Amino acid sequence: MGEKLTLIQALSVTLSSMTIVFLTLLVISLILDSFKHIFKEKPKADVKKEVAQTVVEDDDNEEEKVVVAIAASIMAGEGKVNPNLHVTSIKRVK
Repeated sequence: MGEKLTLIQALSVTLSSMTIVFLTLLVISLILDSFKHIFKEKPKADVKKEVAQTVVEDDDNEEEKVVVAIAASIMAGEGKVNPNLHVTSIKRVK
């Protein structure tokens, strides 16, 4: 341990260490990507038919109110002012 490393030796250790780390990360990434294919669920055709039959139509006016409320709250959180949006009342939605 009393030996001093030269610049070339230090760069060699650094590059080999970085290579080992990146190769390890690559292997972990490949393993995680393979989980998508290993544990892939088979789609069930019966479920899709049931979902398509139970579609509920929402009131467009209510949906627009929710979108405007969300946009206004985001702008208020960021401190921006939009003259096109006016909050007249705030009601709790269940």
